[in-house]
Amino acid sequence: MDHPVAEVDEDGAEVLSVDQAIEMALGLIRKRELKAAAEILGDIVENVPDHADAWNYLGVVHFHLEGPDASIETLKHAAESAPRHAGIRNNLGNAYVEAGNIHAAVDAYEKAIEIDPNLADPYCNLASIMKYAGNPEFAEKLLRKAIDVNPEFGVAHQNLASILLDSGRAREAIDYFWKATVHLPDKAVPAHFLALAYWFAGLKDLAIDFVRKWADANPDDAQAQHMRASMTGENVPDRASDVYVRKLFDQFANSFDAKLDSLEYRAPEIVGLAMAAAQGVARDLVILDAGCGTGKCAKYLKPYASVLDGVDLSKGMIAKAQKMGIYDRLECGELTDFLQSRPRTYDIVASADTLCYFGRLEQFSAAAASALRPGGVLVFTVEPLDNSAEDFQLAVNGRYTHSEAYVRRCLEEAGFEVVSSPREKLRTENAEPVIGLVVTARR
Repeated sequence: MDHPVAEVDEDGAEVLSVDQAIEMALGLIRKRELKAAAEILGDIVENVPDHADAWNYLGVVHFHLEGPDASIETLKHAAESAPRHAGIRNNLGNAYVEAGNIHAAVDAYEKAIEIDPNLADPYCNLASIMKYAGNPEFAEKLLRKAIDVNPEFGVAHQNLASILLDSGRAREAIDYFWKATVHLPDKAVPAHFLALAYWFAGLKDLAIDFVRKWADANPDDAQAQHMRASMTGENVPDRASDVYVRKLFDQFANSFDAKLDSLEYRAPEIVGLAMAAAQGVARDLVILDAGCGTGKCAKYLKPYASVLDGVDLSKGMIAKAQKMGIYDRLECGELTDFLQSRPRTYDIVASADTLCYFGRLEQFSAAAASALRPGGVLVFTVEPLDNSAEDFQLAVNGRYTHSEAYVRRCLEEAGFEVVSSPREKLRTENAEPVIGLVVTARR
């Protein structure tokens, strides 16, 4: 039944019906005029408290205006008004994911699938959780089901291609990446995924040709330029640009922890153990987490710290680290500049998987030495470059590898004594282990 929002107003003007008001609100949402949309939807649910669609759209608006917690409460009202509405359950699952309540999100997606097995979105969303929970096989099955239900579901094609690439099936991944491109006309598949798929499928000439065309067509795209350098070896920068690194990690801030967990990521724990072995029993140290990201090192560093600082180039990462409530101070900034501005401040500088975005290490080493007190300890990871006369190389994955001799030389010239540099498995990538040098040096 088409309810009016209200009676004729005091001036005798015609009042919109609910359906007309809903359409107006949706139009405002499409134009990103969210506050105005929220006012209209709020009027509807006030006058028609059981209007599930209005509650649902209001939940989506609240998500963007006020965050996931406000959205969850609104979407719960929507679900109560329409218990058999699969789309509402799917939206509720999305809000739970952003709020960090993964168990509730799984329940919501599973309920959506139970209500309507022919709705593709909850399969795709549940697959993302399963992938990052370390169950890519189940995630793959869910994505294939999503594509069966909706063969034109571009996001499902893209996510399936990503799983195939991660599991070493690059040739199959290429097909799904192109299907995703066809079905995502307004959101093209990230070009670097296609380039990597070509490369790891053994089609290196195609990969290089593809990335050169991409970079030529997008001269201001930091990622395109960085990837061309990594694949061709041409004009390799001394380090990844701040723009490239910031964009890369801002983009993945929300999914970063889950992604690393799915890759058996051990670098923070390994760095923490190396630091503990070097510094002894002290528990009152001033420690810097250099390139802190979302704060995965924090729990290994904090037990030894009277003060724990963190610095990172990505605002998105800093925001996630802030929510942990572990750091005493956090700052968004470039690492070398930060270190140079803190002379003789720290007892420990620890860094997990940050220097893989640096090629030359001379400036960093000198800056770290200046920031440490006499006797202070520097612990970090880099990926080793073997069987090469070069000091460092930019690998196809966009990260730098370093010869151990070069790392030692940079540290010694900066006034460090290298204590140890064992090799450890840091994570997996494309179904292969990634080995790192875990370097401990004392000023």
